[in-house]
Amino acid sequence: MSELHFPPDLERRKEDYGLITGQAHYVDDLRPPEGRPPALYMAVVRSPYAHAEIKQIQLDAALALPGVVAAFEGAELVSDMRTLDFVPVQGLQKTERRPLAVGRVRYVGDPVAVVLAESLYAAEDARDQVEIDYAPLPAVTDPEAALATDASLLYDEFGTNVAFSAQSGGGDISSAFEQADRVIRLRLVNQRLAPSSIEPRACMFDYDPASGELTAWMSSQAIYRARETLAVFMNLDPAHIKVRNAEVGGAFGAKNALLGEEIIVAALAIKDGRPIKWIESRSENLQAQTQGRGQVNYIEAAVKNDGLLLGLKVHSIADLGAFIFGVSAMIAQRTSSFLSGPYQIKAVDSQVVGVFTNKVPTAPYRGAGRPEAAYILERTMDRIARELNLDPAEVRLRNFIPKEAFPYTPVTGVRYDSGKYAAALDRALELVDYTGYRAQQQERRETGNLKLLGIGLSSFIELTGDSFTMPGAPRESATVGIRRDGSILVQSGVAHNGQGHFTAFAQIAASVFDLPGTQIEVRMNNADLPGFSIGTFGSRVMQVAGSAVLLAAEAVREKALQVAGRTLEVSPADLFIKNGQVMVRGVPMRSIGLGDLARLVEEQPELIEREPPNPANGTPIEGLAAWRDFAPQGPAYASGTHIAVVEVDSETGEVRILKYIAVDDCGRVLNHYLAEAQIHGALAQGIGQALYEEVIYDQDGQLLTGTLLDYSLPIAKQLPDFVTDLVETPSPLNPLGVKGVGEAGCIGAPPAIVNAVLDALAPLGVESIDMPLKPEKVWAVMEEARR
Repeated sequence: MSELHFPPDLERRKEDYGLITGQAHYVDDLRPPEGRPPALYMAVVRSPYAHAEIKQIQLDAALALPGVVAAFEGAELVSDMRTLDFVPVQGLQKTERRPLAVGRVRYVGDPVAVVLAESLYAAEDARDQVEIDYAPLPAVTDPEAALATDASLLYDEFGTNVAFSAQSGGGDISSAFEQADRVIRLRLVNQRLAPSSIEPRACMFDYDPASGELTAWMSSQAIYRARETLAVFMNLDPAHIKVRNAEVGGAFGAKNALLGEEIIVAALAIKDGRPIKWIESRSENLQAQTQGRGQVNYIEAAVKNDGLLLGLKVHSIADLGAFIFGVSAMIAQRTSSFLSGPYQIKAVDSQVVGVFTNKVPTAPYRGAGRPEAAYILERTMDRIARELNLDPAEVRLRNFIPKEAFPYTPVTGVRYDSGKYAAALDRALELVDYTGYRAQQQERRETGNLKLLGIGLSSFIELTGDSFTMPGAPRESATVGIRRDGSILVQSGVAHNGQGHFTAFAQIAASVFDLPGTQIEVRMNNADLPGFSIGTFGSRVMQVAGSAVLLAAEAVREKALQVAGRTLEVSPADLFIKNGQVMVRGVPMRSIGLGDLARLVEEQPELIEREPPNPANGTPIEGLAAWRDFAPQGPAYASGTHIAVVEVDSETGEVRILKYIAVDDCGRVLNHYLAEAQIHGALAQGIGQALYEEVIYDQDGQLLTGTLLDYSLPIAKQLPDFVTDLVETPSPLNPLGVKGVGEAGCIGAPPAIVNAVLDALAPLGVESIDMPLKPEKVWAVMEEARR
């Protein structure tokens, strides 16, 4: 593992100056390059029905409006297009979905036609003038109801709404239940969530017929994947597609892939020969952007009377929505592989049934399968403690995998690289004053205090840093070079979404060259750079892309020492770099600057071995620079324990978080400020799921949470002051020793909060409640218990 020493001027973020001074540019701020005409605006006509046949589309009234340039129904644009990609899983019913709906709509918001106009307002006015004759069909929105033999079918040709059924697990499940002293059963609902990034989807495309080049400006998590998708759909050479990422106002998994509208914008830019922009509205975002979670879980736990969890049977029903998109089927199945969590469970048996419903499709949302698994396990752990009258912390400690067991392979077949689960729990108990709060809780219960106090725990694992390398695809890569002024240029393929990658990559390069952060420039968000990245998701960037930056920096440092050795006529082993100078050990007056070495190599390229072109785009590597790629042998598993202390008003059902402790193990911590920022952001979303957020459809498939008045997001005053701490267990799977932490809050917070509320309600006999824990729901549960 490389030793890194970071300069003090990189303790804060490099990327924020433009944002806080108003100089940053999101897609909607951009205008076409000089010499190109103003951009046209695209508006999308969407279905008001959850399920219907499209009989006729009339565009004449829309085309008659001033400023309208063109209008198209779906069949005109997509009939000759290929279907949207998805990752297949065994036994999957494969839906053939194109970028726009043709013939039939299957959810409210399904795109059926588009309008182009000179202004956004003209486009929106024309959209409202498109007349469509629908023949409504019965809809099904409840995933369990969709399994009924008489349920309305989304796809008649399948004869069922079941998209797939997958069985997995490991260990002797029969033996585990035979040895059990008792079996504990739960039914849990992990509700659908809307990613709700501040900036909805956005893109602008411009096509130059003379050069055959298509230029894309996007708000994306994966610019290289976007380029490949566009190349396939537009039948263009990827080398002729220029993809640039603007500033990204949040994504959270929902901007990993192109859902369809972006493809239409690109096709129309080529067709019309003018730049075209599409900016999704907030209502469209809530209605038509992919959603996350959406599972119903039936759990049977084989338990000993000392609190040991021997085996777990889980039957999960995954609400996939109207069609399979991207990795949605894989995410549903992947939950099963995390069902051992941080515990030594002897056997797991999991069945996942994916179901089609008349809703927008599901896709990754911050956590993507890991929050669902943690919720199953942590709700089960607290139920075990309650039924056996044991302390929830003690139950977890008895079941933890000991630190000496790593690397560890649970019965689910994955491989944990390292971890200290008990250390995180012990630290969290210390920070929260667990004994003190338990005493206060007992006192309140004895005195009949109307403010019910509850304490909830959550211990979890988080898969991070999966390389997702596909056959024939490049690995994650970066180029680092020394420039004539002695500064360092880092070029990466990452699509930055605000996490702080500019700062972190600069830290790595600054440490390798012993330079201040002001001497490091980092470039990314451009698919023409000599780098490659499959995307910003899965808490992977520091482990994979950061390691590529480190390897490239170390390689060019070695080159610089070789050239300096020749110039100074000493062995490279006798040289070191300090303050931009390569010096001879023991004779610091003999030195040469990094900038001087860069000039020497530019003038005499034969001084160093020439780097091969970057395989991702053929970009040549010139000067004193090095290109390196990296893929880990497997994902690193982060972990943590979160504890929530809540107060429930017994008269109103309102839940107030008094204290929230988050102790996370994300391996070696490169920048505590960035790590804490990621934890805070994910905690806000995790608490949002626990207390506020839920996508709701009625039985006819109408969206009831189509505005932010109805879809509740937490605001700052509803969140507590988080107390965070970090346990560092380095990963052996990457040279930085890091693990991810970007999704930990979404994994740990929901079960911690729900367990805390159930702990508060325990004297009333309440054993279960489903998220979100809104006051009216909590009040109703208490009233039912009192009756």
